[in-house]
Amino acid sequence: MSLGKTHPLSALYQPLPRIASTGEFPGIEMVDARMLAVMRCVLALSGLFASSFHPIEPTRLAGLTSVSLALYCLYSVVLVAIWWRADWPPPGRAVHWADVLFYGYLVALGEGTSSIFLYFLLFPVLVASFSRGFREGISVTLVPLALFVTVRAAFAQSLSDFHFNRTVTDAVFFLVFGYILAHVGGYEHLLKRRLSLLREINNPWHPRFGANSAIGSNLQRLLDFYDGSSCTLVLARASTPPSYVMYRAEPHERDQAAVPIPIVESAAEALLRLPETLGAFYSDPANVWTETFFGHAAYDLEMQMPTEISRHECRALATLFDTHAFVTVPYMQREGVSGRLFLTREHGRFDQSDISFLAQVSVVTAASVENMHLMEEFMSSAAARERARISRDLHDTTIQPYIGLKLALDALQREAGGSNPISLQIAELVHMTSTTIRELREYTETLKSDPPIPGDLLVEAVRKQADRLKRFYGIDIDARIDVSPHISGRIAAEVLQMISEGLSNVLRHTSAKKAFVSVHGRDPNLLVQIGNEADHRLTGAEKFVPKSIHERAQALGGQALVDRRDDGYTVVSVMIPT
Repeated sequence: MSLGKTHPLSALYQPLPRIASTGEFPGIEMVDARMLAVMRCVLALSGLFASSFHPIEPTRLAGLTSVSLALYCLYSVVLVAIWWRADWPPPGRAVHWADVLFYGYLVALGEGTSSIFLYFLLFPVLVASFSRGFREGISVTLVPLALFVTVRAAFAQSLSDFHFNRTVTDAVFFLVFGYILAHVGGYEHLLKRRLSLLREINNPWHPRFGANSAIGSNLQRLLDFYDGSSCTLVLARASTPPSYVMYRAEPHERDQAAVPIPIVESAAEALLRLPETLGAFYSDPANVWTETFFGHAAYDLEMQMPTEISRHECRALATLFDTHAFVTVPYMQREGVSGRLFLTREHGRFDQSDISFLAQVSVVTAASVENMHLMEEFMSSAAARERARISRDLHDTTIQPYIGLKLALDALQREAGGSNPISLQIAELVHMTSTTIRELREYTETLKSDPPIPGDLLVEAVRKQADRLKRFYGIDIDARIDVSPHISGRIAAEVLQMISEGLSNVLRHTSAKKAFVSVHGRDPNLLVQIGNEADHRLTGAEKFVPKSIHERAQALGGQALVDRRDDGYTVVSVMIPT
């Protein structure tokens, strides 16, 4: 079944939010949209009053200037009204560029002789810097500056009319103040983005999925934040002998970040060669000659002071990761787990502030993982007691009556005798009852221990259920499963339970003899579909959502819906994050 943009299932795909280095930043909603809108109105009104009391040169264009300012006032008021009705959304990028164009237009109307509107151009610099960072702010500084100089030169009728000294003074003033605004606004914007990332990392990503999911999600967030080429966490676990694992997030393999990769001791020692308290960054001097002097540095995070590090040692680590720039900080958990966090990128460089920030990310990630372990212990302990109680209840209330039913059927079969026509049907019932008792006993034993289902055994478990329904009830089930063998055992167990519930619904509530099960991994989600051929005389099936499956999907952070396909199949679709 195609999952195009117009299909209702497309709404179920909710990937992990990407924190990008350009474009729409998560911190942009922190900008005070109300204040910016009011400031625009104040600027527009002040410009209108100033032009009314003191006409702008040349006076022949004063009327056009006043009309333009009046229209701009109206535009500002309309923006305020629209944003007020929309509950003050973050300002779009086009808004401050529209301000640049309008103020540039006013500068052109003044033929560059009046610099009052040049100061107005600092407002879009302010907006761009605080909402989108330093690069946007410096761009909004340079473009109107070039426009101002061009206008003044274009309208100068002679070299003496150019007013070189005044032009340079105005340009330097605007450039300096624009750079200050861009730097301060960009730094505040960066801090907001960093706080947003720390907040995301501190919020566990679906605790039921385990600590590996939390580590993988946080590495992917950090990679997206820096627009890096890889983010790697190397861990050394205190055991006898010590064990080493590596988690690695890459832009094009997002589903592999939560998979721990065992590594040999020699490789781990090469990656963990730096002292446990040392943070460092490195940039290849082959790209920029200044990196020869400023391209590498180290900082002792325990002593809170700079320290020395060999460029050759940094180059060796860069070679291991096949990268031009990296930053690394130590990682420490309780219970003897230590390691190191590496972030690499192909373009750009790192600096001292990145070491400090990654150290905070490392601490918050370690605390998040420790909380996940603690929650897992609480959940496992509570679940073990509940499973033991349910297992006892099943034995007393379900298995015992089935045993009584089997004994009664055995007696009925002996009384009927082998020549009786119904003897074969009774024998089939005895066989089905024995099979059910055996499965219930296996289920109660499994329920007590609750071993997780390995991801690579999910296919076998589903096909075993399909064979059982075919043998006993004549329902043909087409099982199509395409998932990673490294899928979490917890997720595999939940998926198997939902499939069992769905096939049970097909058996109990429909007369269908054909059905299918499809499990497909689509980064970063898992799509589970259970479908059966529908009776066209029945209507409203697409409005029904199985309660148990819906609740399980919600508990896993996913969604479930029912869809009637064009080929006549009714399909229950469940999307859960992995």
